[in-house]
Amino acid sequence: MSNNKTKTHKAQGKQKANGGDNIVVRILRWTYQSILLVATVFLLLLLVASAFSDRIDPCDFHYISFLGIGFHLILAAVLCWVLVLIVLRRWVLTLLTLCVLILINERITRYCPLNILGKDAQTSIADTNGIKHEIGNIDTLSILTYNTCALGQVHLSKIKEKIPVLDVIRNSHADIVCMQEYAFTLSENGHTQEQIRKSLADLYPYYDYMPNTGRKAMGIALYSKYPIKRALRIDKRSKGYVSSMYYELMVKERRIALVNNHLKSNMIEKRDRMLYGEMVEHFEPDSIERIRTGMLRSLGKGYKARAAQAKMIKTFVNEQVGDSDMPVIICGDFNDTPVSYCYRTMRGDLHDAWQDAGLGTGTTYNQHHLWFRIDYVLHSSHFKTLSAKVLDQYTYSDHYPMLTKIQLLPCN
Repeated sequence: MSNNKTKTHKAQGKQKANGGDNIVVRILRWTYQSILLVATVFLLLLLVASAFSDRIDPCDFHYISFLGIGFHLILAAVLCWVLVLIVLRRWVLTLLTLCVLILINERITRYCPLNILGKDAQTSIADTNGIKHEIGNIDTLSILTYNTCALGQVHLSKIKEKIPVLDVIRNSHADIVCMQEYAFTLSENGHTQEQIRKSLADLYPYYDYMPNTGRKAMGIALYSKYPIKRALRIDKRSKGYVSSMYYELMVKERRIALVNNHLKSNMIEKRDRMLYGEMVEHFEPDSIERIRTGMLRSLGKGYKARAAQAKMIKTFVNEQVGDSDMPVIICGDFNDTPVSYCYRTMRGDLHDAWQDAGLGTGTTYNQHHLWFRIDYVLHSSHFKTLSAKVLDQYTYSDHYPMLTKIQLLPCN
């Protein structure tokens, strides 16, 4: 009997011990699952806030715009987190994350499209009755947009040295060239406006130049193989102006509206850009505070300025085009990423040529460890994008040129 009692007491003691162990295990498991859930929800909320930050006007609340500029970093973190969840076999959280990625898919393809196969020209078009008709002549148009950083002359060792940027333009064989930060010298000892103009006149018989306010020899320029029928400066104020020109060109016997833009820069001082570069290479804790007080303040001012400019440009273009069925192209240096209020306002119902036919992030700004796509070609549905390329082999400027080929579709 005593042996049986002893065994019973031992079994009960073991059961109590196991019960205690089970409680600890359950607490640890709950803590582990809670950490995974909280981390997943936090990352997804951050991603959604970043993806839809372009819907909030920076003039009302500019801090949300900082999430937009970091969209690619947040997206990369979420994609890495998905892999972790798959390895841990957390299928519910994995499914939740994939659903959110599907929700913001348009933003992802806007930032990093994967058009691997390329685009073919459209060979038929439907009329108002839905009947398809074959397109006889395939009319195409190539556009080069290029922030030239003073035509790359800052890299020249001699004043009269040949300007390589002009060779880039010639070799592109573009039909229309929209340049920003186009510069020349007022002295005969350098490259004058007339000399530069003559060097491209055989390819581009039509030319227009608009100087920046307060500067005679720096501005935006248009070189075209097609006649310029109308040219209007969008904003004529002497201060706080928009560096944008509205043109109407006669292309393939069609009148086309084209806008060349150079929107407000972020006004980040050189010392702040250098500080950021040093922080990327050699992180120091006090660098964050110094960047916050310098670079972020400048970014905030830039967001607000570009938001106002973008609204002004779109209003102006809509007023000029009106109810006419005129094809529209808006291009240039927006100084903002594809996930921004400025981009969303400028784009409206237009197509982004890079999103339609590009491959990868399409980085156009390439200095100080800041790699972003801030140069664009947007167009109305009168066109179809056939190709979009960033010519990153040319490093004469802090921007790469972007060459786009589009098809001009016949009228319905």
